[in-house]
Amino acid sequence: MEVKTEPAGRLFDILSEAKKKPPNTKVRKVWADIFGIEVTDTGTILRMLADLIQLTYKTKSQIQNIENIDHEIYLKPFIKIEAMLSQINLDANWQSWQQQIDEPTIYGLQFCSDRLNREANFTSLKATEIDQIKKALEELTDSVSNSHLETSLKLLLIRNLESLRQALIAYKIKGIDGIETELELNLGSLFLNKEKIKGSADKEESKTFIQKYFKFLDGINKTVSTAKQVDQLTGNSLSKLIGVE
Repeated sequence: MEVKTEPAGRLFDILSEAKKKPPNTKVRKVWADIFGIEVTDTGTILRMLADLIQLTYKTKSQIQNIENIDHEIYLKPFIKIEAMLSQINLDANWQSWQQQIDEPTIYGLQFCSDRLNREANFTSLKATEIDQIKKALEELTDSVSNSHLETSLKLLLIRNLESLRQALIAYKIKGIDGIETELELNLGSLFLNKEKIKGSADKEESKTFIQKYFKFLDGINKTVSTAKQVDQLTGNSLSKLIGVE
């Protein structure tokens, strides 16, 4: 299974999955299952729904920017989608939400997806690639958490790894661009703390973890760049940017 990069396709996949959920299921469980998060994690569920609303408006905006089409027809599915997403009661039964995801709405999103795909070259990552990144991220986070690194360095790495974890959780909604953005933010954080990292690299344990961290970022950079068919963020390994080898 692949997660589409163009927004209408991602919205179509998410709502098609949601449409199949039993009507007597609680709303929070439906979204928790779809996004792969704990049903009790209300904060993350709400954040994912906020991202889903943003995805809806991003899709509408891209459709509106296309010339020589009947915008009224292409935008019709969003009437019910927006009505559905205006409901916030996570403990209600899914049925009231589900009724808004009817067949015309789903078919309308398919047409939007097809049209956007013909306007630009969109890319995607396979689910197996995302799973591999998640596994490597979890292992690295555990290693850093259990290490004897300096507190400031440990907190920096854990914070950056957590932000990448959140980007992977939101991948269904934000697509590959969300991961790329978070990778860039990670690199920005490293530049801001360049001297701290170079100083810590003099210690053997710190150097080992820093190298593992950069190897992980290099892997994500390569995966994203390959999927988007563009050059990587740098021609060299990311560690060379701050002098850690």
